[in-house]
Amino acid sequence: MAKKDYYDLLGVPRDASDDDIKKAYRKLAHQHHPDKAGGEEAKFKEINEAYQVLSHKEKRKQSDAYGHAFEGGGAPPAGGGGGFQWDFGGGANGEGFSDIFGDFFGFGGGRGARRRTNQGEDIQASLTIELEDSAFGREKEIHLKRAIACERCQGSGAEPKSETISCAHCSGTGEVRKQFRTPFGTMAQNTTCTECHGRGKVPKHKCTSCNGQGIKHATDTFTVKIPPGIETGEAFGVAGKGNAAPFGGGVGNLYISVSIAKHPAFTRHGDDLHMKTTVGISQAVFGDKAEVQTLHGAINLKIPAGIQSGTIIRVEGKGMPRRAGYGKGDLLVAVNIHTPTKLTRRQKELLEELKKEGI
Repeated sequence: MAKKDYYDLLGVPRDASDDDIKKAYRKLAHQHHPDKAGGEEAKFKEINEAYQVLSHKEKRKQSDAYGHAFEGGGAPPAGGGGGFQWDFGGGANGEGFSDIFGDFFGFGGGRGARRRTNQGEDIQASLTIELEDSAFGREKEIHLKRAIACERCQGSGAEPKSETISCAHCSGTGEVRKQFRTPFGTMAQNTTCTECHGRGKVPKHKCTSCNGQGIKHATDTFTVKIPPGIETGEAFGVAGKGNAAPFGGGVGNLYISVSIAKHPAFTRHGDDLHMKTTVGISQAVFGDKAEVQTLHGAINLKIPAGIQSGTIIRVEGKGMPRRAGYGKGDLLVAVNIHTPTKLTRRQKELLEELKKEGI
């Protein structure tokens, strides 16, 4: 189940100050405390969780950037397309990007969680999308070069029908014990075996397609769904689309940071969209209806009589989807009045008459 928006839980805007967050938390905590009559323990826990994140500078920063997620949730790849770029984090055992952000994305394997041995690395990527992709939660096709399970051996690293044998390097334990000297004496540490990657077994005959690694690097093509309302700088994730680990190990996750391309007609401010439209002098004086193209189709915008240039008209519900999942923002239309530079003789005469009347 997706986590609720922390700002909504405390009833504060996203640019709320530390003092505003503290005041909101104290009020709600007092209201919902389980020891009070009518108090609600589940609600109290949610409020407390929200305050723990938003009152911590780094946690709040990470939540702002990566909290709006997720659809699901190595060896360096090369190439890409459609504004898609990537880089990598993580060690040989997959202690990578999701160890830092796994708690926010709900994939598990976050801080404090024990990860599987031989876990595939996560991939951190960036993707440029159009404003409409965010507005309508469209699907985007991704072309990503990553480590995938070898088709011939199904990721085992062994030739088909070949048996596995005990790893000689670790004597089948999957771990190698290393000793080293320190000023405090001899210390010992167990590390994952680099030959069998913690399995304790290796193929008797290596797969001829992947040379016994169980993985191959190939361009994978798949679609991802853009979370509706996502903003530039936010991220979402796709589970199981990171790098596969050797010898049939787990597959990492893909984390995509979004950048929205500049739109020719709209600028975005939070959940609201801003645009401009132009009307003639007579429309401004007498009032009229002007056709305006929104992201959701054309509408007839009511121009009130006597409108002044620069006036902003708000159209409710024609903005971006709210990230909390409730409704849409608004469309704010700035109205400019067009002053003609070329007039017919009749038009000049009429304007002269108006001028004499003091208009």
